Amino acid sequence: MQDYKTTIITSIREETPGVKTFTIIYEDGSNIPYTAGQFITFVFTHHGKEERRSFSISSCAVLQEPLSFTVKRIDNGAYSRLLTDRAVVGDKLYTTGASGLFTLPQNIAIYKQVFFFAAGIGITPILSLIKTLLHTQPDKKVTLIYSNRSQEDVVFYNELQALTEKFPDNLKLEFLYSTSFDLSRARLSKALVPVLLQEYALVPKNEILFYICGPFPYMRMVIWSLEEQGIHDDQIRKENFNTNDRLVRKIESPDKATHTATIKYNGREYSFPITYPDTILQAAKKIGLVLPYSCEVGRCGSCAAICTKGKVWLSYNEVLMDKDLEHGSILTCVGHPVYGDVTIEI
Repeated sequence: MQDYKTTIITSIREETPGVKTFTIIYEDGSNIPYTAGQFITFVFTHHGKEERRSFSISSCAVLQEPLSFTVKRIDNGAYSRLLTDRAVVGDKLYTTGASGLFTLPQNIAIYKQVFFFAAGIGITPILSLIKTLLHTQPDKKVTLIYSNRSQEDVVFYNELQALTEKFPDNLKLEFLYSTSFDLSRARLSKALVPVLLQEYALVPKNEILFYICGPFPYMRMVIWSLEEQGIHDDQIRKENFNTNDRLVRKIESPDKATHTATIKYNGREYSFPITYPDTILQAAKKIGLVLPYSCEVGRCGSCAAICTKGKVWLSYNEVLMDKDLEHGSILTCVGHPVYGDVTIEI
């Protein structure tokens, strides 16, 4: 596949039934660069059409671990089934590389404690983040609240337990099982979130950073509960696994005229017209320009770029924070130029 890098599967490990971790390297034997909390996007070809799927990275870059990603088999997930059912060591996968914004912030020093809420396979990027914090931020207190149906369903159970034994003063972990007889500590609920926050918070609330990963209803509930406890949006990071769902747009661009976009990418400039309802990404595809992307619905951040001139309107956004938008960050997959031409750097 032209313009994509070839990777080789070097090992496959089953974590729980239906969940496997794959370790990969580049075809030339070198390691793939990545950052804790990111995902890797693969390019597949189906009936002559390119399709992309992203999977969260579970390895830890600061420990020099080769990139590993963890996949849960989904009955109607064509590529999760392809990987978990058929992939073997030595198979080749084509990638656009690692990306994503579910990472540690540059201002991590202002936070004294990091709270993680994970459900099911949502533990994948969080494991990478926890290991990074424990090995690079010895002054940080880390708390993980991890929800599953039962202990048998816990992904990375032994590794998480080993981390609590190695870092007893820094890592506190609580497993919640929906099958538990103790209903007060079974499913995570809007009532239980503030209880856990009170039990585990060791510093003032404004000094805590929160990460949430799991099904959309789970994340929405946790975010609402935290906001009711006075937690500010800037303290909350979330990662959505349902990035392949297509959304019904109920709002339209305030400007549907044709404008020109100038894209600066890989040391070259490309200029082309964009007319609503085409997004910047869709218009680029029409001229054969392959830009970074994955979900195409404003949920993953793979297509994040900087608008250096003009204005870009986003029809949807689940990943960019207010401060990102203030500094010109945009998403090409849901971005539309408005009120004039735009210049974008990727």
